[in-house]
Amino acid sequence: MVLKPLLIIFTMVTNMPRPRKDAIRNEFTDVFADASIDRSRAIGPQIYDLVRLKIILSQLPPGTGINEHELANLLGVSRTPVREAYQKLADDGLIVSRPQVGSVVAPLDDDRVTEGIIIRRALEREVMKMLCDHGCDLHRVEPLLAMQKVAVDQDDYVAFFNADEEFHALLAELAGIPAAWRLAQSVKAHTDQARVRLTSAIPRRIELAFSEHLQLIDAIRARDAQTAQRVISQHIDSVFEAIGKHSKIREVR
Repeated sequence: MVLKPLLIIFTMVTNMPRPRKDAIRNEFTDVFADASIDRSRAIGPQIYDLVRLKIILSQLPPGTGINEHELANLLGVSRTPVREAYQKLADDGLIVSRPQVGSVVAPLDDDRVTEGIIIRRALEREVMKMLCDHGCDLHRVEPLLAMQKVAVDQDDYVAFFNADEEFHALLAELAGIPAAWRLAQSVKAHTDQARVRLTSAIPRRIELAFSEHLQLIDAIRARDAQTAQRVISQHIDSVFEAIGKHSKIREVR
């Protein structure tokens, strides 16, 4: 089976005793306690981004029920944008509908993890090529690198993940193909789940990721597309290779 090492790590979670139902609902409410909706913007995409991030960060672990009506009440919105968000989350494979239960967070899907890595690698290699071939002003990258350095110093993998997402989105924008990152986002949710969980389990793992970001920027400044593409491939695969992952990814290289 693909990504068997991941299953070993996540087995402990699935085998833990189930908390009482009222405790689960209290935890669900707490997860969204600090959530806010900007009513000057489309609400559905905001709810999608919010729930997606909570799932990726394991604040909503697999099997957690996410009732449409309950979430609408918590966020103070109608059920229509919540339903819109849920449909997209279902398309991403992040939530599933179960009879007599309703919508719940889906388990990690090994095939989707692999798919996300392969697609993201291909897209980001093209981003690197375009940045190196055409050049760009990298001054907007500096604040994000500073944020990442703070996260590394504090060993804060959640803060690093958020800054990392902004970093790669900005590189796609600077390359003139922001849709590349949006496409990657649509297929890499399960990859991100695995990456965040594994990163949190490997002490100081984000130091390596940050050093690879610095290598990428150096290669882009030098207009060295070959090095930039090599580093981005290594960057995307490295967390899985760190735990001895040798599956479909290697087969398609």
